[in-house]
Amino acid sequence: MKKIILFGSLILCVLTSGMAQWKKMPGLGKDIGASANGSIWIIGSDKEDHGFGIYKWTGEDWTKVDGSAVAITVDNSGVPWVVNAEGEIYRRKQNAWQKMPGLAKDIAAGPNGSIWIVGADKEEGGYGIYRWSGEGWKKIEGGGIRIAVDKAAKAWLVNENGNIYKREQYSWEKLPGLGKDIAVGADGSVWIVGTDKVDGGYGIYKWTGEDWKKVEGGAVRIAVDKAGKPWVINAENNIYRKD
Repeated sequence: MKKIILFGSLILCVLTSGMAQWKKMPGLGKDIGASANGSIWIIGSDKEDHGFGIYKWTGEDWTKVDGSAVAITVDNSGVPWVVNAEGEIYRRKQNAWQKMPGLAKDIAAGPNGSIWIVGADKEEGGYGIYRWSGEGWKKIEGGGIRIAVDKAAKAWLVNENGNIYKREQYSWEKLPGLGKDIAVGADGSVWIVGTDKVDGGYGIYKWTGEDWKKVEGGAVRIAVDKAGKPWVINAENNIYRKD
């Protein structure tokens, strides 16, 4: 983006960053998860046997924990749930990883503690959708590739065509726009990574209640913290937080 600055008769053309409203964070990532309790976790960019390294935000930097994965979410008590390269699902318990039943492509935790996954079984629109019952995964009709969960425990979904849906009672409500990724904050704000190509990945949008409002910047993955601020990962694996 170019900004024109006038100084009397002198015109300066300054190239400004498309991420001017974003703070660059340390480290590199592939996926990111934010909890209603304030904790932030990422899947790093360092290749390991079952995906990439797993890290927790300390407030100043990322501290590595054991294990590897390709997708991550964080529940309302700050416990990370991950999916590895084989589709296996784990949650962190007493400083160790507990293997959970089922297989997944993506996973999301809601502010009220509900957990949803995009499974590994092929369905129209992507893969099957499931909700954790406390003992197993209950299948919900529909298919998608990326999922998020709001404070009312309702899932928001992006399918393989980029279509966006919100769960309402016993059906999916189709929303306007197209997306690559979706995230919901504990404050109720909903954000997506769109499908319009920009520097750093794709456009970033916030839900107004009726449509998507574009903000500057580009990303490929997004999460929303407890204050409603989005954290993104761009196509170069750089991590940003919106100021």
